[in-house]
Amino acid sequence: MNQLRTEFSRQISDQNVLNEYPRPSLVRSSYLNLNGLWDYAITKDGALMPEPDGQILVPFSPECALSGVMRRLMPDEFLWYRRTLSVPRPQPGKRLLLHFGAADQEALLFVNRQEAAFHQGGYLPFSADITDFLASGDNELLIRIRDVSDTSWHARGKQSLHPGGMFYTAHSGLWQTVWAEMVPDNYIDGLFFLPDFDRSLVRLRVSSIETSPFRGGVLAEGKEIAAFSGSSDAPIEIPLPGFRPWSPEDPFLYQVWVEMGADRVSGYFAMRKCSVQTGADGLPRLFFNGRPYFQAGVLDQGYWPESLCTAPSDEAMVADILRMKELGFNMLRKHAKIEPERFYYHCDRLGMLVWQDMVNGGAPYRSW
Repeated sequence: MNQLRTEFSRQISDQNVLNEYPRPSLVRSSYLNLNGLWDYAITKDGALMPEPDGQILVPFSPECALSGVMRRLMPDEFLWYRRTLSVPRPQPGKRLLLHFGAADQEALLFVNRQEAAFHQGGYLPFSADITDFLASGDNELLIRIRDVSDTSWHARGKQSLHPGGMFYTAHSGLWQTVWAEMVPDNYIDGLFFLPDFDRSLVRLRVSSIETSPFRGGVLAEGKEIAAFSGSSDAPIEIPLPGFRPWSPEDPFLYQVWVEMGADRVSGYFAMRKCSVQTGADGLPRLFFNGRPYFQAGVLDQGYWPESLCTAPSDEAMVADILRMKELGFNMLRKHAKIEPERFYYHCDRLGMLVWQDMVNGGAPYRSW
């Protein structure tokens, strides 16, 4: 397994590993980062975790150098994670959510030895409300991972247990940030924006646990330019006359705050339009913001020598994007992989278009 390292891993420690807020599209003041050292074990048995084999640095896969493990998880094995979470038991009207950026490939969560959540799929985030499993003081978090990699139909991207050619080292386990937040009983769980470039407005749908009224505002460069209100799960339209369009040359983002009962969140959106239209030569062309726009980009596979599919740091993601801009590119094709949300946020704020691949899976390839 590869022992090469980039300059970005020099400052990483169990106290300093991907500490940035992981969800820029829905920011809340309550935030507890759970990256760092966890106990781990690899077993042939799916029963509860035995004595640990050692410690692993989350969120790096055991197959990579930065995890401190450098061991491959095989399809007939189970990978266990364990740590304690010290929290006061939430007060009435409050809930504690546990968030996982991604876990490859199946994750079963236990809180104080009680089964709390199950997730399948190695590339998408998932969450669990663990309030009812908590006790005051120390609480045990236990996660069981199984990853059959490229021996089954699951989405796997470029991973292979037999890397070579166009396929790379398989990774497993918790490979994106693990974090927790405190929320009210009825909380906002999504802000969904759809810019209508031609009508100078943005559509907003606020998703929540229970349908409730909300209010909010749109800010441009720190100044509130529009106020809005509505009811969650019912889309509203927010007029933005004379709006400032987003482009790779001028990546302007609008900030948004939303308040619903005891919950308050912030997010962002951009005014832009991608389309296919007929060019002056009569051929279909890519248009951007209503004009022909040549998108020049690279195939971005997002693999790192010391950490496989996990960028070693936030700075590493930013440096990759900026280097492509310096070389004259305005687009990245994210190949057979879904990145953490912070990657897409950095592309938005720095001015980089993204073509997003579907992560491949299914049966083995059959060449002619």
